Amino acid sequence: MSSQKPAKSRPVQSTRHKEIITSARPRKPVSDNRHKLPDKEKSQRTNNLLAAFFRFAPDAVIVVDETGRITRVNDQVKTMFGYTSRELVGKRIEVLIPARFRGRHGEHRNHYLSAPRLREMGIDLELYALRKDGSEFPADIMLSPINTEEGRVVIATVRDVTEHKRVEEALRRSHEELEIRVRERTSELAYATQTAVAAFENRARQQSAVAELSRRALEGRDLTSVLDDAVSIVTKVLDVEFCKILELAEDALSLRAGAGWKEGTVGKISLPIGLGSHGGFTLLSNSPVVVEDLRTETRFQAPAFFLDHGVRSGISVIIHGRGKPYGVLGAHTGRQRSFTGDDVHFLQSVADVLAAAIERRVLEEELLNASSREQQRIGQDLHDSLCQQLAGIEFQNSVLVQQLSKTPEARAEAARIGELIRNATKQARALARGLSPVEIEPNGLMSALNSLAINATNLFRVRCSFECPQPVLLENRKAATHLYRIAQEAIGNAVKHGQAKTIVISLKHVDQELVLTVKDDGAGFSQDGRGIEGMGLRIMDYRADMIGAMLRIDSLRGEGTTVACRLRLG
Repeated sequence: MSSQKPAKSRPVQSTRHKEIITSARPRKPVSDNRHKLPDKEKSQRTNNLLAAFFRFAPDAVIVVDETGRITRVNDQVKTMFGYTSRELVGKRIEVLIPARFRGRHGEHRNHYLSAPRLREMGIDLELYALRKDGSEFPADIMLSPINTEEGRVVIATVRDVTEHKRVEEALRRSHEELEIRVRERTSELAYATQTAVAAFENRARQQSAVAELSRRALEGRDLTSVLDDAVSIVTKVLDVEFCKILELAEDALSLRAGAGWKEGTVGKISLPIGLGSHGGFTLLSNSPVVVEDLRTETRFQAPAFFLDHGVRSGISVIIHGRGKPYGVLGAHTGRQRSFTGDDVHFLQSVADVLAAAIERRVLEEELLNASSREQQRIGQDLHDSLCQQLAGIEFQNSVLVQQLSKTPEARAEAARIGELIRNATKQARALARGLSPVEIEPNGLMSALNSLAINATNLFRVRCSFECPQPVLLENRKAATHLYRIAQEAIGNAVKHGQAKTIVISLKHVDQELVLTVKDDGAGFSQDGRGIEGMGLRIMDYRADMIGAMLRIDSLRGEGTTVACRLRLG
């Protein structure tokens, strides 16, 4: 062995590398000595090339025998694991495996050696390798089985995929964040769409409610009914428990109409103006006032009326009037709530409809008052001028009758003229009383209605009677005048349109109410809303509304008509 110097001078590493890397294919026999030297040189160059590849490969390369011991490593192992070749060769491969994976590694290695093939280690698994300092890193491992003269070995090519995992994790997180942002944006868009649709539907519902209230107001309904309709619509559309309409007096706001308040409060509660109430502060601000939480409100003092009802949030807007505000419209709830701009706009629109209806009633009242004043003036003129002139003519005629005592025919004619003058005087006085019917005394209404029945009998040739079982005294001359005009209009309609033959006027007290009834046996009419204007029913409704009375008209075609007006006293 010692004489074989060439053999000794040949590097051992190249021989082992040749034995490990090359496969166990049978070598071709050398046919003659002429090709022997070139083959050796070619083999030497190949071995050198493989050795260089093994040494300088970018990945760590570890050769493991069938017992699981490391037989050879390349230079990259030290960089990747921190071990030198001398420290690893002869050690079991488990030294490079984290402790939590070692238990099953032997079983996996035996299973692989029973059917070795080129494949990736730990397919679909997260593999980790262990450094000398105890730290771990994620790795990709490729296994290559090789048959050598020394037996079967496995070449494990190890790649540190820490950076790859970091990039992969960053991409995964970026993808997740993108998906989250997409979901959030989609959710935001869906919410915005739903909100927009809900706002549009709510706005359409509010506009429809305002249009309906406007229609009812234009129908000529009495103001009390319009106010009651308004508070009902507001509570329903805004989904609140309370609604109020406050009418401005000299030094207070009176609850004219409302919904949700305790029974008996409407018409009796007064709230302070200025900083003493929500409505007062609204008038002071001259703009809508929204309150989200009355418990923390500092702009004005919450009235006891609100606290008693548990009011917490609300809106108030001004109902404008001629020259000064009519009052305040408010919507309130017992739960804390943030009202939207659409809610404020809706409430102000309702207030504007009410302002128009109130202005219309004011103008109608002024027209009726002007008409009444003109009637009273004409009546006074008839009484003071025409009746006096007729009285003077009658006196002169009586003198003429005496002077014609010697001419019987002329005297008789003069006497008939005197009778006609007296009848004309009576009719003029009756007309004067009809134009200004109610005396200042409390019993003036009874006297006026009785005279109205007598005059209707004489003028229209019908049976008209007045019934008043017990004395009914009414000191309010304005209310008495409007009641008289209602009865007068009802009689006129009964005669002109109903062709009535019998009319009964009734006046009585019923449960703290004054009830005036005019009943006829005329043709009646169908209560389908047609022909009401021509029959003068609207003017009666206006008069009843002006004195706070309730008017009801019952009629059936062929069965006559009953007009009933109820006025609460006190």
